[in-house]
Amino acid sequence: MKARGTDSAKVIMVIETKALSGEGTEKDPARVVTQYWDLEGNLLAEKKD
Repeated sequence: MKARGTDSAKVIMVIETKALSGEGTEKDPARVVTQYWDLEGNLLAEKKD
């Protein structure tokens, strides 16, 4: 089956938060955690960089 591409796209409002996490050690490196929330306070996604 050949990929068709995107069937739908829209712009929505979300809240993006960023926080430093981790101890900064080899076992627990420091990283930025980015979270995306809807306007009702529900966590939608989380990314750890």
